[in-house]
Amino acid sequence: MKTFSKILITAFLIVGFSSNSQTRSQALSKINTEGFQKSQVMSLISDLSDVYGPRLTGTNQYYAAAEWAKKTMENWGVDKVYFENYCDDCMGWEVKSFNVEMTEPAYMKIQAYPYAWTESSNGVQIGDLIWIENYSDLEQVKKQWSGKLQRKTILIGSTPEQNMLFDPLSTRHTEEQIQEAEKSILPVPNNPLGSNAGDMDLVKDLDVIFNMILKKDDAFFQFLKAEGALSMLGTKPFFPGVIHPSGTYNFRESDEKPIPYFAISPENFGKLKRLNDRGISPKIKFHLDSELYLNPKNNVNIIAEITGSDPKLKDEVVMIGAHFDSWHPASGATDNGAGSAVMMEVMRIIKATGLKPKRTIRIALWGGEEQLYLGSIAYAQEHYGKVNETIRKKEVEKISAYINMDNGAGQMRGIYLQGNETVKPIFENMLEPYKYLDVNNLTIQNTNFTDHDVFDFYKIPGFQIIQDKLNYKTVTHHTNLDVLEYVPKRDMMINATVIAALVYQIAEMDLRLPRKE
Repeated sequence: MKTFSKILITAFLIVGFSSNSQTRSQALSKINTEGFQKSQVMSLISDLSDVYGPRLTGTNQYYAAAEWAKKTMENWGVDKVYFENYCDDCMGWEVKSFNVEMTEPAYMKIQAYPYAWTESSNGVQIGDLIWIENYSDLEQVKKQWSGKLQRKTILIGSTPEQNMLFDPLSTRHTEEQIQEAEKSILPVPNNPLGSNAGDMDLVKDLDVIFNMILKKDDAFFQFLKAEGALSMLGTKPFFPGVIHPSGTYNFRESDEKPIPYFAISPENFGKLKRLNDRGISPKIKFHLDSELYLNPKNNVNIIAEITGSDPKLKDEVVMIGAHFDSWHPASGATDNGAGSAVMMEVMRIIKATGLKPKRTIRIALWGGEEQLYLGSIAYAQEHYGKVNETIRKKEVEKISAYINMDNGAGQMRGIYLQGNETVKPIFENMLEPYKYLDVNNLTIQNTNFTDHDVFDFYKIPGFQIIQDKLNYKTVTHHTNLDVLEYVPKRDMMINATVIAALVYQIAEMDLRLPRKE
């Protein structure tokens, strides 16, 4: 009986749209004109990446970008724009200067970038290179290397497999991949679009990720420090020559990496490892001047609202969001300046059209997402209730939906439904006018590891946009090449305009979007 009732509700919602098709058509025409012909999205992403990037959690750079976003939306006439603090002890960390070189057996400039939250070198340091494959058995490492690491630089890890670059670095989802995703009947475990898929327990899973995966190397670093090691060099298999310094999450003062730690290109890593295999000990010269500081005011989520016009529905909210923080080695253009710029443009489009949505539309630009959802979890716990408790605040029931964007700068292709079958015909109806852009593909599949997970955990309809991959996972994601050159204008314009239309229609519904069972 419950299922039949939900079918009736869904049918009622869709009929409601059809009976008012002329009004909807006029509204979408206004949105299209503003979003396609008067777009400002590339100006926004240019500011975010070229002027206000990077935006590492806790930094003064992040706060300067947040103030820019706040002022920009205020200038558009958005009704409310404000900050909410999410962390009192998240440290900022910035690079002042650095350099890494091999000076013997011959000179080589090492393509490198320091990992975040690692200690300065106290000037120029020079030492011999040794190789340690891994530290999964730390006791064995200590047994082998105790007393042998004084003034050494450690090359850590295995040599990446040779890559002749036969596969394209940038791709869009194929028609076959999209069709396979649409045919999915279960949310998990295999996602044909290649994103992370699974049921996430926000409390248990994040605790495991943080303590067992991200903090697993703390004891190893302390051993290196105690033994007098100078620095460590690591790599990831990003060819050609891409540097990927992602993976240090020690953003509290007590957790700072106690020696300088650099990511280097896979090609440089390979040469150093081959020299080591020949019994030649390369001499490494480096310096790192970095600054660790605490400024709690930097740790803010940026919140803004277009107040609803319906006296009965304006207290209900349609939320959109994207994480505003980035990693440090580049501009943070695709991760996630693109998502932030798109969602800001959604607010601008709706405000500029003069449309008066019934419900309030709220944007949240989250801080600390890269450190496991710090901003969105803090917001949820403040507004919805503690994650480890069952009692929920009434505000949970006021949220109709949350739409998130955080998969690079590729074009929207549809929506991950997160197992919510009931919304499928509603979204099909809403996206039908944009079918010609191929943005209306829906899959029951989950995708994880971004801020919509938090809303899904609270049983709020939370969704992530399906996007073309482009070179997000091969070139830009958390790398030194996350820059504006890899942000396509047409894709950005389509994303902002279609999401504006989607959000407006959700805000106009007679009822809120249905929850999952």
